[in-house]
Amino acid sequence: MKVTIRVKLLFMILIANSALVMAIYIANQLAFEKSFAQYVQSNARDKMQPVIVKMVTTYKAHNGFSWVKHRSPEMGEVIKLYRTANGKSAEPPHRGKGPPPRGSGYKKGAGPEREYKKGEQDVRHRPPKGDKRPERRPPHKGGANRLLFKGVDGQLLLGKADMGSAALWLPMYFGDDNIETAGQGELIGYLGIENGSVVTSRFDAIFSKQQEQQFMHIALLALLITVILAIPFSKYLVQPIIRLRRNARRLAGGDYAHKVQLDRQDELGLLARDMNKLADTLAKNQTARQQWIADISHELRTPIAVIRAELEGMIDGVIDTDEIQLSSLYEEIERLTNLVDDLHQLSLSDRGALTYNMLPCTLAGVLNRCIDKRNASLSLFDVKITCNEALTLHCDPQRMSQLFDNLLQNTIRYTDTSEKVKGRLTVNVTQNEKTTEVVWQDSSPSVERDQLPMLFDRLYRVDSARTRQTGGSGLGLAICTSIVEAHHGTIEADLSDLGGLAIIIEFTH
Repeated sequence: MKVTIRVKLLFMILIANSALVMAIYIANQLAFEKSFAQYVQSNARDKMQPVIVKMVTTYKAHNGFSWVKHRSPEMGEVIKLYRTANGKSAEPPHRGKGPPPRGSGYKKGAGPEREYKKGEQDVRHRPPKGDKRPERRPPHKGGANRLLFKGVDGQLLLGKADMGSAALWLPMYFGDDNIETAGQGELIGYLGIENGSVVTSRFDAIFSKQQEQQFMHIALLALLITVILAIPFSKYLVQPIIRLRRNARRLAGGDYAHKVQLDRQDELGLLARDMNKLADTLAKNQTARQQWIADISHELRTPIAVIRAELEGMIDGVIDTDEIQLSSLYEEIERLTNLVDDLHQLSLSDRGALTYNMLPCTLAGVLNRCIDKRNASLSLFDVKITCNEALTLHCDPQRMSQLFDNLLQNTIRYTDTSEKVKGRLTVNVTQNEKTTEVVWQDSSPSVERDQLPMLFDRLYRVDSARTRQTGGSGLGLAICTSIVEAHHGTIEADLSDLGGLAIIIEFTH
């Protein structure tokens, strides 16, 4: 069964809020029970205050609780006070075989009242024949509550052990016999009331029941409100996700023009903006890929067309097959070979398949070897290299030589030179604890400042300075970028102080 994120989110909200409501309900119940127990204890203590005063006074008079036992005169007085405090007669009810107490309404030999002989029954209050005898109701619990007492050590001195399970224990202090010192002094014992922790008051029981029902109703109402609010809230959260999902499908189908507009500052808003940037990047990459294919086909088609035209002319006898024509064909084949080699280098770099053998090497030696190899082409240049002979860099000497050779070819191709005015090339290498910087500058012509960032794009040409006859394939600086990045460095172009182009390379140690 497929469960959507909206349903999952709805369940999460409901579970979290239900747990919160239940926790609040339980906490309120516990707090109410504790407060109500304190109220019952406080109420009982107020009613039992005369009894406590009597107990403490007697304790001081006897210097202990040796008198706390059944049928002792002191305990009898305490019980009388206890019965008086509970609104009962101070005298115990009549028990035994003697005549009933006075005031009961019975007069010997008066009216219908008479004595019955042995075997006779008083049928006045006998239930009709066939009716069951009415059950005898137990006395109210409040009438059966008896006094208990235990010492500070917990030893029960008055009452039975099974009576203490639901008893209400009131602590007694040495100063309880005086209003001013009540609750102060040494703890001397605990006075207990049988079933005192049970709510016996009718109004207290009703109040407790009402509070419990109100808490339950509030909890159910809170759960209902949670359900009502969770449904639109989950929809509000999931709706932008649905829109992002639709936009992702369009991106997968190649529609990069559609954008998701979410006026939000949360993570979903950030995701929408990132997805819009992704669409722009994909659109640019698609355009660049199409342009890249068009440029490559154009670069390959030009030398192939020249070679084909010259060979057809030679076959038809229009063009003489001599050394000059063969040299022209060889130049076109050489240009085509260089282009294919450059493309191969870039493809290996993109796949990360170029191998680099890193080891410490002196940059001055690498630069001097590159200059010496191009010495004939640099005859019309004034070359100045500033590099400490002891300066070393952890690099691949072969790739570093390829880097400098590409820069050197770029300078030779695009720098104006003549017998009267020589071109200028300066290479300044500096090093500190963290970086090694190479600044490569040549003389005019230069390029427009807005074209500087595009010089490292593949097959990019500056029309005013580069032509296919004098220029290369347009991949030299792109290859330089791959080599520099493989050495954890950066490369950028700027305007040179000599009037031409400045290439700034920085390697991080």
